[in-house]
This record gives sequence, structure tokens and C-alpha cells, in this order.
Amino acid sequence: MRVKGRGLDRVLIIAGLAATYFVAGKLGLSLAFVHASATAVWPPTGIALAALLFFGPRVWPGVLIGAFLVNLTTAGSAVSSAGIAIGNTLEAVLAAYLVERYANGLHAFDRLGDVLRFSILAALVSPLVSATFGVTSLCLTGYAQWADFGPVWLTWWLGDAGGALIVAPLLIVWGNDPRPHGWDRGYALELGAFAAAFALTVLVVFSGVSPLAGKGYPTTFFAFPALVWAAFRFGPRVATSALALLSTAAIWSTLHGLGPFASIPPDEGLLLLQAFMGVAAMMTLALAAAEIELRRAEARKIAERDEFIAVAAHELKTPITSLRLAVQLLRREAERGAALDRTKLRDSLRTIESQSQRLGRLVTELLETVRLRAGRMELDTRQTDVVELVGKAVRDAQATTSRHKIILASPARLRARLDALRFVQVVSNLLDNAIKFSPGGGQIEVELSSSKHGPARFAVRDHGVGVPPDDRPHIFERFYQAQSGDQRAGLGLGLYVSRQIVELHGGHIEAEFPDDGGTRMVVSLPAERS
Repeated sequence: MRVKGRGLDRVLIIAGLAATYFVAGKLGLSLAFVHASATAVWPPTGIALAALLFFGPRVWPGVLIGAFLVNLTTAGSAVSSAGIAIGNTLEAVLAAYLVERYANGLHAFDRLGDVLRFSILAALVSPLVSATFGVTSLCLTGYAQWADFGPVWLTWWLGDAGGALIVAPLLIVWGNDPRPHGWDRGYALELGAFAAAFALTVLVVFSGVSPLAGKGYPTTFFAFPALVWAAFRFGPRVATSALALLSTAAIWSTLHGLGPFASIPPDEGLLLLQAFMGVAAMMTLALAAAEIELRRAEARKIAERDEFIAVAAHELKTPITSLRLAVQLLRREAERGAALDRTKLRDSLRTIESQSQRLGRLVTELLETVRLRAGRMELDTRQTDVVELVGKAVRDAQATTSRHKIILASPARLRARLDALRFVQVVSNLLDNAIKFSPGGGQIEVELSSSKHGPARFAVRDHGVGVPPDDRPHIFERFYQAQSGDQRAGLGLGLYVSRQIVELHGGHIEAEFPDDGGTRMVVSLPAERS
């Protein structure tokens, strides 16, 4: 959702953003005066980033106004408040730009790589701007000492980083998908068990009532199993909610002198609290994104399997039906006891032969695709007479058509190291396509060539219907068929399998589209020759 124009909607969004930023900022600053650990997570940073991602960068005045008012009405002069506000606004704009450009924007938590980029750009890089502007403004106006610049700057930077890692993901994830989860009994029971385990974890780690409290034990690691549970089983929405609750519990317990961070000197406790929440947030968000990617990959595999089965079943049905009809015709003639008509017999046998060949090609393509997908295709390479292989494939293809004339141009001798069976499969696929997509007949040119030190090249050129420009980038994709109607035949696997075989040989296959029509398929094999 982006704000368009300069109308009332944009004004209302800016005003709402300014008010939200002001309230969150006042709450954070008021708590910071009581105990510095309240700045371990600076909520306005996350609010500003989420708002700019949802509504676009043009609502930045809301951040500027809110940041200026919250500082002016808390402590400081107009000059220092203006400097802090400018830094906060630049931070939010920079973070939104970087996340939108490099981390998939509002969908930054759907993939592991995007989560890592978000963590670096929004939580580590962008807060540098706000911390530098803010602390410099305070020192220039006398509200902070230059001698304290380093510690104050570090605290500021860590607080903004916490807001970007905890508050922004919560708002973005829930804002993207606010609909309730489709619960069933099993999901509800597991969610209830998780809630109980999470509450128990918070009590053990932060309440100060557990037997381990006050003994200096590093109990914070007890929180990680619950966070892992949330990430793997319930996804980003529950995971970000758990992070927000855990952060709130950590800050509240520290403010009241409870938990593992309260027994440490304030400055050190603050740094440890911020480090703990940052590591917990990055780990949880990354695991949730990784789980999403795994589920999507499994869904894609299931969808591909279903598509594979559906396409195979549809394409295999045609030759099987033709075979059955031809056999039924011969059986009926035989049952009648009459002499078989030679024309009917010849036509039926021709149908059986052609459809059996087609069925064999389809089954081969299916098996090869399965092997390729499983990574089980192995080549049996040896020195082979390429001219003989291509010549035989051309003769076999010529025998299947009377409307086409296949012309072969090749050197007298060419030997290369390749898998003869696989190479013939590639040659046959290209010849079959040339015949199929030249429905009007005509000449098909086959060229086999080589140079002394260059690759062996095999090319098939037809003068048929060609491939539409929009389809050309996709012709080597699995199941892709550029033609429709009568030309749409087969599984759409021939060129896919051919490309995989050629690339397993270390070669390359490409399609050329001459200006006078048709298609030219060129295979280059950088094989050793003798």
C-alpha cells in the first residue's frame, strides 16, 4: 500500500505516524530516565521503518514531526531536537530504501537471504545515521559531554538496532497478513502448549523467583528453545510476537531489578541485554524464513510432481488410444475370417509402428527427466564416429517423412569423445522438432562441422513456422510448448532433456531464428577429438 497524491489520505497518514511516533518516543524516553535498559529497544525506529515500507517514503514528514516533538517536549532545545529529528528521519528513509532495494521490502522475512540483508541494512547500517546525528546534536548544544560521545553513541545505535529487529518485523509481518490462522484442533493444542512453555521460560529467566535466580547463571539461553519452536512450527507471526513479548519481559525485569541483567553494572547490563535481544531476533527471524522456504520448496515439488503426472498421462493417452484402435481394426477383420485388405493392413501397421515409436520417445523423455531431476544421469563417454551417428539419425528421420528432404553436410571423418546413445537422442529430438514444426514439408538442413582446435558443432535448420518472439526465452524449459493446436504435441521435454545432455557433456545448445523464418538449433561440444 502506497500513498498517492497529496490529498487528505496522505495528510492523515502523516499525522497518524507523527502521533504514534510521539507516543512511543515519550514512553521510551520516560522509561530511559528511570533505567537505561529501556533503550535496549527503541520502538519509534521500528514504527518509522514499517510505516515507510507500507506507505512509501513520502510520509517521512510524520517521522520528522514526531521525533522533533518528542524530544522538544522531553528535554532539550529546539536546535538539538531538530538535529535528532533529522537524524531519525534520515535513518528511517535510508533503512526503507535499502530494505526495499536489497531485501525484498515488505517480504523481507519470507526468505533467509532477505532476513540477513534486512538485519545488516536496517539494524546495523541505518542506525549509524541516527546515532551520529543525535549524539552530535546533544554534544553541540551542551546536553551531553564530548567525553561521553562514544558510550552514548553506542547505546543509541544499539537501541535503534533493537527497534529495527524487534518492532519493525512485528508490524511488517502482521501488517502483511492480518488474517487469523485457519486453526484446527491440533494447531490450537500445540499453540496452547507453546504459550505455556513460553510463559514458563519467561518466569524462569526473568521473574527472579526460580531457584537459579540471583546466582549469576547464564539462564538467558533457556529462551532459545521456545523461540526455535515458534519459528519452526508457527511461522513469522508467532515468532515476531514471541520476540516482542520476550523483549518486553527482559526490559521490565531489568527495570525492576530482576533477571540476569539486573545484577550486572548498568552499562554492562545494557550492552548484554541489547546483544541478547539482537542475537535472539536475528536467529528467530532467520529460522522462520528458512522454514518458510522449506515449506515452499516442498509445495513446489508436489506441484511439479502433479504437473508431471498430469502431462505424462495426457500425452501417453494419445498414442495408446491410436494403438488400441489399430489393433481393434485388425482383430475385427481377423474375426470376420475374410482376407485382410492390404491397404487397411498397411495403414494399421503404419499406425502401430509410428505410435509405438512415439510412445517409446515419450517414455524415454519421461525416464530421462526423472534421472535428471534426481541427478542420476551418468554419461558413458568414449571416442565415437560422430559422422556415422548423425548420418544414421538422419536416415531414420528421413524414413518417417515423405514431405521433407533432409540434407546432411558433414566432413568425411569426425571423432569425438561422447556418450553415443545420449548424443543420438539429442540429434533425434532436434530432427523430430524440425519435421514437426515444418508442417508444409520442405528442406531441413543438417550440418556437422569442426575446426582443429574449436568445438564440434552440430546444427539443424528448418524453414517451418518458427517460434514466436515471446516464447523464445522459454523453449528449453521443462514442459514448455510454444505452439498450440496441431503443432502442440509431446511432453515439452525434448529440448529440456537435450539441453541437459549437452551441458553434461560440457557443451552448449542454443536456438537461432533466421530472418527468412524457421529455426536453427546449434549444439557445440567441446569434446576431445582424435
